[in-house]
Amino acid sequence: MAYSNDNVIIQGAHGTFAKQLVFRQRFGQSVLCKRPRKTNRPPSDAQQAVRERFLTASIYAKSVMANPDLLTMYQAAAKNGLSAYNLALADAFRAPEIKELDVSPYTGLIGSTIRIRAIDDFKVNAVQVSIFSAANELLEEGAAAMSNNGLDWIYTATKENQTPGGCTVKVKASDLPGNITLKEQVI
Repeated sequence: MAYSNDNVIIQGAHGTFAKQLVFRQRFGQSVLCKRPRKTNRPPSDAQQAVRERFLTASIYAKSVMANPDLLTMYQAAAKNGLSAYNLALADAFRAPEIKELDVSPYTGLIGSTIRIRAIDDFKVNAVQVSIFSAANELLEEGAAAMSNNGLDWIYTATKENQTPGGCTVKVKASDLPGNITLKEQVI
């Protein structure tokens, strides 16, 4: 990649040149790139899916720009020339990940815990835990709380479970744009 500083010819330039090149301004620098081409082919299913995801993400990013509280959060996290809008757009594209689901501390007694490590490129908004019996009956569910380490979410059992063996723990993590990730594990 070539860089040119204080070039009087391209400094501040923008637009198409000779129907082949395009000058763009990105984060205060002039960028020279190939002219984009239009095609008459209809988009593939995968391309159409990406376009729909992008549309949804751009609607979310616009809503962030109109919400002063969210805008402040995204502006504080935006670094390296990234705008709050671009960060919100990227956040809407990626769902949170559930890296770990530790059910070993869960004994079926009230107060026993389940630890979930859920991460997101911006912020995990909530983690919901449901415990089902071996017969697939809902025993309990509720919200997990963020632990002091800022990485893990802890769910504390509120009902006694006489037979925790064979039960299924289902976890749902969501981020600010509403992306949801599910994970389940049999005890």
